[in-house]
Amino acid sequence: MMATNTITLQIGGALDLILRQPEPEIETIVTVRYQGFTAKAKGNQMAYTLGNDHFIEVKVAYVDAAGNPAVVDGAPVWSSSDPSVLAVDVDAADAFSAKVTPAGPARTAQVKVSADADLGTGTRELITLLDVEVVAGEAVAGTISVVGDPQPK
Repeated sequence: MMATNTITLQIGGALDLILRQPEPEIETIVTVRYQGFTAKAKGNQMAYTLGNDHFIEVKVAYVDAAGNPAVVDGAPVWSSSDPSVLAVDVDAADAFSAKVTPAGPARTAQVKVSADADLGTGTRELITLLDVEVVAGEAVAGTISVVGDPQPK
């Protein structure tokens, strides 16, 4: 169901502005424009928070400009922007799937997948990114520290 709000503005006459707010979708659309180059990313998960005591399995899928499933030329190439933070291991049975495992400190790194979107003899690199924030895992122990010098009673 779509919610509708109406605002009426008068600027030398009547102008009706109708705002339609669709129900929230779990989807993100990012468009980047730079010097005539436009990149648009659309997905339901473009960032992920991962405890350093867990791993995730990820899969890349491609669509055309109309949102239809599309193919790429050859197998995609997976990598981590910082292998000291995230390890990315491609599934031997499915090059479109990988396992992402924290490899170091709690920080942020990107999983990058490169593919050739040109189905002909040329090459047009298509890059898909997933930001992964590695956070501390579940607490398993505690420590008590003395803070400051002893004080008289």
